[in-house]
Amino acid sequence: MLCRVVGVSVVVSLPVLVRRVLGRRGVFLLRNVVSGLMYYVGLYEYADSAGREDGISVMMCTYNEGEWVEPSILSVKDFVDEYVVVDSSSDDTPEIVRRVAAEEGLNIKLFRVPPGDLATGRLISLKNSSYKWILHLDADMIFYEDGGKVVKEVIESLNPRRHYLIYWKYLLLCGDLHHVCGDNPYHIEHWLFTYSGKLTYKYLNYGNGLYMDTLIAPLRLYKPIFIDKVLGVHLAGVRSPEKLAVKYLRAKHRRELLESLSKGDDVNEVLARIARQAYGVKSLRELGEKLIKDMLGKLPKYDEGTFRPLPKVLIEYLRKTTTTGTNSGL
Repeated sequence: MLCRVVGVSVVVSLPVLVRRVLGRRGVFLLRNVVSGLMYYVGLYEYADSAGREDGISVMMCTYNEGEWVEPSILSVKDFVDEYVVVDSSSDDTPEIVRRVAAEEGLNIKLFRVPPGDLATGRLISLKNSSYKWILHLDADMIFYEDGGKVVKEVIESLNPRRHYLIYWKYLLLCGDLHHVCGDNPYHIEHWLFTYSGKLTYKYLNYGNGLYMDTLIAPLRLYKPIFIDKVLGVHLAGVRSPEKLAVKYLRAKHRRELLESLSKGDDVNEVLARIARQAYGVKSLRELGEKLIKDMLGKLPKYDEGTFRPLPKVLIEYLRKTTTTGTNSGL
């Protein structure tokens, strides 16, 4: 769909436009009506038709996630059946993933791909998954110790023949581990869903130059379920300055970055150039320090009395890595 705003042509995808018009509640209602009708009249692809075993596959795409990937993996190990990790890192992320898999005896499939298109990375992970349920877990998402129990109870309560998108809340932390991301600091998306060959990922234009990898799930198949609980923390803005700058640039300048990478340019050189030209800084570290300073000056403090305490696996990881000098505690 093509919209024209002040003489400038902007491509706005139909799914984004529908969500803007209806809001999350409206989209939930639409999905309920359409998928329910298709199910009850028999025009439906049943969830067990894919021939997959009951179980949960973790879908994880990583790019220089050495700071948090270990506690992220460990936080779900007691209730998932496999991890499918698609990695494009230049840091020690793949080595950490392999070490944790060996130490904990985890079923982790690790695929190494060049940096670039995250939507393609998610499709690779999805294609190589084995189980009926797919858990979208970014390497900076860390479950609370009771999160797996909640997820399992919800799965067991559902009709095994239907497809579902299951939503819940993550508490967002930004800048450091002592600040939350705004007055309503929750990240809500469909973090768990049933597998279907009809699923795909695409980059969609959300406006203001923001392109995001987005799951495209057919309306006629997927019924939404909302778990009104905080099941984990998302350390979306808790990074070293350099890595925070990279994360920020990859989100805000994704189109320019992808175009440069398609020409064979080095990703680090491209990011450094964008930082210099768009933000007037000499280095990624300088940009990251500015971003952190700006965030901490505006954000509310994280308070355990208002929110839940940090997950135990994260506290233990911080204790271990601070003691060995591999983590500053951020």
